Amino acid sequence: MSRKTTRRAAAAVTATAALLALTGTAAAADAPLSGTEATISVGARNAAPVVSPDGAKAYVAVTEADNTSTVKVVDTQTGAVTGRLALGPLQWSADPALSADGSRLYVLDGQRLSVVDTATLTLRATLALPDQPRPAGWTPGSTSGLAFSPDGSTLYVSQNGATAYRQNGQSRILAFATAQQAFTTWVQIPAPYVGAPAARPGTGDVYVGTSQGVVHVTTAATTPAVAGTVQGTATNLDYNLAFTPDGKRLFGLAELGTGASTLIDPATDTVTTTFQSAGSGDTLEHPQVSADGSRLYLADSNYGTSTASVLALDTATGAPVPAETAGDLDEDALTGLALGPDGHTLYVGGTAGQSANLQIIAH
Repeated sequence: MSRKTTRRAAAAVTATAALLALTGTAAAADAPLSGTEATISVGARNAAPVVSPDGAKAYVAVTEADNTSTVKVVDTQTGAVTGRLALGPLQWSADPALSADGSRLYVLDGQRLSVVDTATLTLRATLALPDQPRPAGWTPGSTSGLAFSPDGSTLYVSQNGATAYRQNGQSRILAFATAQQAFTTWVQIPAPYVGAPAARPGTGDVYVGTSQGVVHVTTAATTPAVAGTVQGTATNLDYNLAFTPDGKRLFGLAELGTGASTLIDPATDTVTTTFQSAGSGDTLEHPQVSADGSRLYLADSNYGTSTASVLALDTATGAPVPAETAGDLDEDALTGLALGPDGHTLYVGGTAGQSANLQIIAH
């Protein structure tokens, strides 16, 4: 979607909204709001959005030009930035997660987890990750992402292995109890590098893409434990994972430029198919599955050609859905993606030059 197309679409959306308001045929008040198409500057780099359950606000974790990690609040109807909260100096790169009721925003940045009250946009707590066991002189591993358990009681955090010169330890998944606001336990992962975790709907088990394959962590007992590694994933480097809402299918994306994707059956922890969702050289990240499970949306950056798009795929076949794909975006690289609660608004974080943007796209 080009700049001109975006501006024309945004004008059409605004006119349609005004007409609906005048005729009294606007959507019911309790229906999630659709975002108005716009491109909004929110900082300098690393924009990563999440969206409130009613669709009215987007919370964007972003880095400012002075290397401050912040949260910006964007009104999805007007595109106005309505709030800003500084979290502290940037440690690594901020990853946000929003509770199901929208009341708490969690932002992971390096060894720091920030807890934000969204009603007041205030910082409730800043917690350091428990120290990572490591030999003297080694440094803690960088963090990779976070994900809620299906019931929202636990937030899982993935962390790469501790490092020394040309040496790497094993990574881990930490469990953070949202009610107690405390880290309770962790499990070691048999690989030095991990992606963001994904919790399976229904069982609550956690999967994480690693440098050694997709690892399954069972959470049935008090202490999580590694159940095994999905066969056939050791070489694909599926660091980015997403479940369908019924928990019956798991998609793994090869981040490092192959454009390949893997479909996993979590009932048997086997690969059922692989498909080429993008070209070689494309980096696929931030997967989002629609509420009905029919679509997989992917942020696709090609750093060799500086092109960026959001791909839409049919989850049953892996085939592209061109009518729902947003191409020719106004960004050099994509750094975040969220699917709005209305099911057809994309919130895309990206960087263009020296500016980090939130791009709102209706499809």
